[in-house]
Amino acid sequence: MHAPSSSAASARDTVSDPGGPAAMDGEGGAAVEPPCALAEAERLRGRAAAGRAAALALAEAHSGTVTAAYEAIGQARRWRLPQRVEDEGWNYRLELEEESTAIWARAHMAYWVREQAAVTLAKVRAVLGLPVEDIDLLDDAERDAYIAALSDEERAELAGPWPVEWLSSPKPDDPIRIVNLYAGPGGWCEGITTVLGEQVDMVGVDLSEGACATARAAGHRRICASVTDLDPGHLALRYVVAVILSPPCQTLSPGGKRAGLEASAMQILEDVISDAGAAAGFITVDDAGDGLEGYAPPTGASWAEVRAPLAALDDPRTGLMAEAVIWPLALQAKFGTIRWVAMEQSSNLLKSPAAQYVVEAISSEFYEAGWEYARFSLLEAADYGAASKRCRSFLVCMRYTRPFVDYRPSAPFPVTTWAHCMGWEKGHKVATRGVRGIDPNTGRPKGGGTFDADRPGTTVTGTAYGWKREADGLKHNHADLGRAVGFLPGYPWKHVGRGEGIRNKAQLIADTVCPMVSAAWIAHILGRTWEPQTRAYVHNLYLRAAAPQVGASAAQRTRGRADLTHRQRQTPPRRRSGRGVRQDTRSGARQGGTRRRKPPASRGT
Repeated sequence: MHAPSSSAASARDTVSDPGGPAAMDGEGGAAVEPPCALAEAERLRGRAAAGRAAALALAEAHSGTVTAAYEAIGQARRWRLPQRVEDEGWNYRLELEEESTAIWARAHMAYWVREQAAVTLAKVRAVLGLPVEDIDLLDDAERDAYIAALSDEERAELAGPWPVEWLSSPKPDDPIRIVNLYAGPGGWCEGITTVLGEQVDMVGVDLSEGACATARAAGHRRICASVTDLDPGHLALRYVVAVILSPPCQTLSPGGKRAGLEASAMQILEDVISDAGAAAGFITVDDAGDGLEGYAPPTGASWAEVRAPLAALDDPRTGLMAEAVIWPLALQAKFGTIRWVAMEQSSNLLKSPAAQYVVEAISSEFYEAGWEYARFSLLEAADYGAASKRCRSFLVCMRYTRPFVDYRPSAPFPVTTWAHCMGWEKGHKVATRGVRGIDPNTGRPKGGGTFDADRPGTTVTGTAYGWKREADGLKHNHADLGRAVGFLPGYPWKHVGRGEGIRNKAQLIADTVCPMVSAAWIAHILGRTWEPQTRAYVHNLYLRAAAPQVGASAAQRTRGRADLTHRQRQTPPRRRSGRGVRQDTRSGARQGGTRRRKPPASRGT
């Protein structure tokens, strides 16, 4: 037995090449260096990409042939050719459709081969310490190690505009990450954190600088940008589990011109919503040969291309509702971590027959993508204790489960009248004409009217800054209007730009979500108890430290609300249960230490 030579030992690290005939006649093949791993990975990805392109071109050409066969049959009918010709056309069409199964199966398989080749290349580059074009192709451990090796500046650039910490995988005890689109001044945020007491890691996006400034002043995170300018497949969004959104409703609202409810606008919106599912890769296919079934690959259209038809809308705000499908399905297709979606929109989305098909299209796309539950409901803010009415459509979509906590109160909330919210005595009316032009034909203000202050007020609008108490012309400030829709008196309504922004602040209040309704809806999704916290919040929000002062000045009312705000901050609403509130009231009545032993019937509280 011979000992292995040094040349034989070194041959273990080489690849044997049989070489030509002369070499094969000798003692063996010629030893060559192994191929470079990076070069081999790049070669395989290039070959896979070329194979996908060729297979897709063949499949599309075949589809064109099938379409032409259909058209030929139609022409044969129109020209009244012999039945034999039409029968031959049908036979040819059936043959083409049978071939389509195998052709499209090869195109679909080529897509997944290309994707796997891209993953392999990314992993090789990461191991070699080279820049990775798409770090989402790495697994969690590889991605975290790659990000940790970057400098602070590189991480900030990679994450922007999202938080840098969102690049890394969350720890087990970290709160869930939520993206809040069209977030406004903070209605959703206040409902989740202040009313419900839920800890979440949420970042809002809004184009309004005033809304962002207001939310930031209240302690909520905001990105001031257009939702459509951001990439729903951004790598910082990998661990986002929920999307909450409130698309602009002016084109659907009963208080607007309702241009968004026109049939042509609804058809464009419906088509874009359907295209979003196809672009994300959630078009189901039957068995396409070789056991391939499930979803067809994404169409390859960018989100900008999917949104392009919306440019034909007379008002671009109507098309922003398509983001309710684009963002969740994009996150599902890219990362697969999203679990639920919540949306708030005008009540006309459910009340108007014109919007019926858009509602069905939204639900259908989620069901097509494999989601478990999708449902729309109408909620009225006054039913949750608010001092003003605000009926809105709400959507919930859940990927894996169904809600088991009811969003409807087990017993009616106490009715909060407008007069009670403002600290007035009974018997007043509110004039909503505000600052309006005079109709030259009648000599009276254009639009507006009055409502009874002994009931919940009418829906707050952007012109509410001009509402007055009819008897003496007493106006409402922004704290008044904010409390009427459910915000604490000290909420920091902000304006960015010239002037005081009286009209703009009122519009922010009019456009936001009622915090009490937000708490009920999110608890409905998360499976949390919400009634005790919400009832305690409403009790504290509209609590009166003293009897209403007849004819009290605005300064006096402001001082009273500042005292109330201070007292509420000392005892956060979410730490008091509904039971505790009732016990406090009874004990105060026994000791004679409260001025409201028995609430007046007119207040309903």
